[in-house]
Formats: sequence, structure tokens, C-alpha cells
Amino acid sequence: MDGKALALGLIVGLLVGFGIAYMLSMSYRAAPQTTTQTTATASLQQTFAVGAAGTLKFAFNSLLDTYSQLYPSVPMGKPLYEGSGKLAQDEVASKQFSFVAAADTTTIPSVLFKNNLTDYEIAFGITQMAIIVNLNTTAGREVYDLWQQAQQLQPLSSQWNSTWQQIFEIIALNSSTTVGVSDPFTDPSGYQAMCMLKLAGLTFFGDPNALYNAIYNNPSKYAMRTTEVDLLSLMASGQIQFVLSAYLSNAIPQVKEYKGLAYITLPPQINLGSLDYVPYYHKVSVSWTEAGATKTFSCNPVIYTLTVPKTAPNPQAAVDFALLIFSPRGQQTLKEFGIQPIVPGIVYGNYSDVPAQLKPYTVPLSQVPQYAPAFP
Repeated sequence: MDGKALALGLIVGLLVGFGIAYMLSMSYRAAPQTTTQTTATASLQQTFAVGAAGTLKFAFNSLLDTYSQLYPSVPMGKPLYEGSGKLAQDEVASKQFSFVAAADTTTIPSVLFKNNLTDYEIAFGITQMAIIVNLNTTAGREVYDLWQQAQQLQPLSSQWNSTWQQIFEIIALNSSTTVGVSDPFTDPSGYQAMCMLKLAGLTFFGDPNALYNAIYNNPSKYAMRTTEVDLLSLMASGQIQFVLSAYLSNAIPQVKEYKGLAYITLPPQINLGSLDYVPYYHKVSVSWTEAGATKTFSCNPVIYTLTVPKTAPNPQAAVDFALLIFSPRGQQTLKEFGIQPIVPGIVYGNYSDVPAQLKPYTVPLSQVPQYAPAFP
């Protein structure tokens, strides 16, 4: 009996051991922010700097704090947050970033692909357009009250439609209100605000140009800045009542910084926040002329993409940061800042050049062709 008991004990012990080993292996896959000592040592050699869209500032600062705790010996450069277009041009000139993230699917291909700095991007999250309102103004309070009413109504009902019409009449058609927008040439939220207005015109007024023309054909109606984060000071000083170039990802933290500000969310038909509405978003497009140059922009969901440039000073640190983004901890951080993670990440471009450590958390666009219209 003692021999049988001993054998049984050995078998149970082996099974428990295998179970623990399996659980550990799964936890490492679920939390890819860990690295081996070899890669951690390799990543000490060069400074790690992040360049990202301005609307990623709050989420990425939180993630970079976590990264610094995980890799305290990695030399960290100061992150740069600005309009995606300007950021990409800065990277072409300086080649200083190990990790680049944009707020649309076209910036990295049109600038970094073109200049041979990378040949892939990974879509890792999606946010939506919102409108920041100044509750210190009469118009701002009226819009916010109407928005609260709309939340209690049946979507697509006649009363719901009428309430949204009233909201946009105050914002765009009232001559006494002024809005803040960012420059579409330097910041994706600039042209995405234009897309949102055209979709709102189409959805609630039957004319995609009804709201767009009322604002953009009247220079006294809007204030334009390089990036949307520059508009909050204008609102705080009372110069504008609404910020149209706002993402939920920056509206959530920004309204906490300024007294009397709030944000309103928008229906999925117009908020550029749903992959399911891509065909509807494509019903409109926008063109903008600046300094004698004209650009036409497609209206797509607000998708955040990342890449590790070929010239990255510290590519391993960049990969480790991307792994943190795809970890449970990173995914939760994105959600807290109004970014819905895209899991697995969708790769546009040359999938073979995606770092091997990231491939388990990504798929090539060819495997999810239903989302192809959201990419260039």
C-alpha cells in the first residue's frame, strides 16, 4: 500500500507541476510586457523616445509610467505629442523616435512608407469623435441639456432626430457661436471633424454640406489651430463655445483639467467610431486648400496605428512598449481613456516585417478583409 501511495503521490505531483507550468506559460502570453534578461540588456544601449498623435498623450503617458516601472534601466527620452501629420514629417527629418503612433490609417503609409522609414502599421485601437462644450456659455449649456435629452430617446425616432437637429443648429447654424477645429493638413482630427459635420448634415438635414458650409465657408465662425490640444486654452478664455476636433480619448481627461467643460458623445452614424459604419462614412469626403495646395481626405473610423521605424534608435524597447499595449494592463489603460482596443491588431503593409514578438498579437489585413475599406 505504501508503494502505491508513493506512486500516486508522484503522479499527482507531476500533474500539479504540469498544471502550474501551463498556467505560467499562458500568463506570459496574456501579459506580453515581460522580456528576457537578454532583450532587457540589449534595450539599454540607446534612448527610447515615443512620437505619437496628440490625442494619445494621456493614455500613453500612463503607459509610459508603467513601462518605466517595468524597465527602470532603459534610458527614456521625452515623448512628443502633436498632430499626426506634423509628427510624421518631424520623424522623417530627425529619425529620433523608436516608436511612432498616428490617429488615422493614412498618415504612416503616406509619409513614413513613402520615405522608406517603415513598411507596415498596426491598428491597435479605435476611438470616436466627440464635441467638447463650454458650460460657462449659454450655447454650451443649451447643447449639453439637449444632448442629455437625446440620451433618453429612442435612436432614429422623429423626436431623437429633431433633438439632434437642434443641437447642430446651435453649433453650426447660429451666427453667435464659434467653434474650434484643428488644421487638417497637420492633424487628422482636423479633417475628421469635417467628416463628422458632413455626416451630421447628411444624417439629420439630408444635405452633407448644410453644416460644413455654414462653418468652413465663414472664417469668423471657426478658430483653427495646429492640433486639437491647442484649442482648450481658447475655450477656457471664452473665445469658442465648442471644440469639434475632439476625440473621446482626449475629451475624457481634458474636461477634468478645465472647470466648466464637458463633452457630448455622438451617434455611431456620425462619430467615426465604428468599423461597422465604414460604408456609411464613405458616403462623404472632404477637401481642403491651404497655401495653394489642396488635399482630399477619405472619411474613415478614427483608428490609432503604430509602427517601429527602420531607423529606430532602440527597436527592442519599442517592441516591448507595443507588447505592453497589447497586454491586459495596456488594454485596460486604453479603455480608461476612451480607446477601444483592436484585438488582434490589424497589420496594413508588409506583414513579414512586423517584429516576431508582435506577430502573436496581430493579423495581416488579408485575414480580416471586411475591414479593408478602413485602410488606404
